[in-house]
Amino acid sequence: MKDRIDAILRRNQAEYLESLLPPRDALLEEMEKFADEHGHPIADPEVAQLMRALVRAASPRRVLEVGTNIGYSVVVMGRECPAEALIETIEIDHNTLAVARRFVGEAALPCRVVFHEGAALEVLPRLTGPFDFVFIDCVKTEYEAYLDALLPKLERGAMIVCDNLLWKGQVAAGEHDAATDALRAFNRRLSSDPRLVTSILPLGDGTGISVVV
Repeated sequence: MKDRIDAILRRNQAEYLESLLPPRDALLEEMEKFADEHGHPIADPEVAQLMRALVRAASPRRVLEVGTNIGYSVVVMGRECPAEALIETIEIDHNTLAVARRFVGEAALPCRVVFHEGAALEVLPRLTGPFDFVFIDCVKTEYEAYLDALLPKLERGAMIVCDNLLWKGQVAAGEHDAATDALRAFNRRLSSDPRLVTSILPLGDGTGISVVV
């Protein structure tokens, strides 16, 4: 979730682009309100709209999300998945996962969803894959470790979407803290890894799209 509307883009550009977003339905509006009131960092609506388009185009069968939070992205992706698809999602916090289960249950998605409770770096080695679509929105200092764990489980042509890569504008501004430094290093890795074709977009809080080659 972006820190403020003009953290990445100039405000007039950001306001114009936000004005073009389609309205969310009642469930997504409820989830956005819940996230705002309870301090849950979920994907920005413009990132959700991008994921809708990517999932619809890719028609993935095995989706993995690293960082469930309240299930917002599960609902967004699941609505675009074919009925035979499977979404697996990882969340460390038991109470947050319970909220996600409730919201995802209300969504009545066409595909199946499997929830994994635990730290992502402990859960990932237990998952078999292969996956053809991945969304990463979890502990920022662990993004590179997630990538290392995931690459052997990804098919050629698999897509990886990463949120928060510009991190409130701090990555480009040259600021230093553990998360910002880790994301700056991750962006270099993501952009230079010969196994990936990557574009990092100034969308939301910075969105990376990579395809496994």
